[in-house]
Amino acid sequence: MAAIQVYECNQCEQKFVQRKWICPNCKGIEFHIREVNGKGKVFSHTTIHVSSKEFSGLTPYTIVLVDFEEGFRVTGRVGEKVEINDEVRCVSYENQVYSFVKV
Repeated sequence: MAAIQVYECNQCEQKFVQRKWICPNCKGIEFHIREVNGKGKVFSHTTIHVSSKEFSGLTPYTIVLVDFEEGFRVTGRVGEKVEINDEVRCVSYENQVYSFVKV
């Protein structure tokens, strides 16, 4: 399982995948990097059948929106059929893409 690095606000502990300069939750300005487990639930998903030229050899592929136990959401790919609320875990992060498998 791949751990995911997030930015956590020192003041309110809100977590973000992308670096923030100001926490939108509490307006804090100090953050630290924290690793979290890669487990979450599918919030939404869609299967891409027609893509741009650079991804045409990969179709069809499924994109998922995953809610993590720690309170943040990311978009990634999954190589199998999923349904909303299925549990998934992150197995890699390459070329700025999270890859998931069903648990």
